[in-house]
Amino acid sequence: MKIHLYVYLFLFLNCQSQSADHNTFSQKAEIQFEDNYHYPYSLTEKNFLVIDTQDKMDQIYSTIHKKNGGRRLAPIPAITDEDTFIIIKPALRNSNDVSVEKMTIDNGTLYIKVKAFNNPNFSQTSRTSPNILLKILKKISVKKVVTQYLKSTS
Repeated sequence: MKIHLYVYLFLFLNCQSQSADHNTFSQKAEIQFEDNYHYPYSLTEKNFLVIDTQDKMDQIYSTIHKKNGGRRLAPIPAITDEDTFIIIKPALRNSNDVSVEKMTIDNGTLYIKVKAFNNPNFSQTSRTSPNILLKILKKISVKKVVTQYLKSTS
């Protein structure tokens, strides 16, 4: 009987310690970022693209410069070891663009909180998801991006 009691006690304590470890690692870390530019055309076929090499950045800006229509060319950002660039394509709701409000990361999943807004530089009837170039102010590894709309306070 004592052996069963020790086995159950051991299993109970083991489960408790695993639960505590899981909760400490599932904390979402807030990420500092810069919202560089919103493009009204597609730069990638995927929902997001991590730009981790200068060659990828040059390819993206080659597309931007081709679609710029003769206007002044934007400078090409340099890829460094201290930051990460990412392009996201959030689905639109009742607006023609979104404002990126907050970012957190948890186990390689980047959670991006956005708010709907009407961009005067885009067509008011546009339903094309904007391609948003973001500079994350630290080097991170992203496997998945989840876009979440914040509730409107109006």
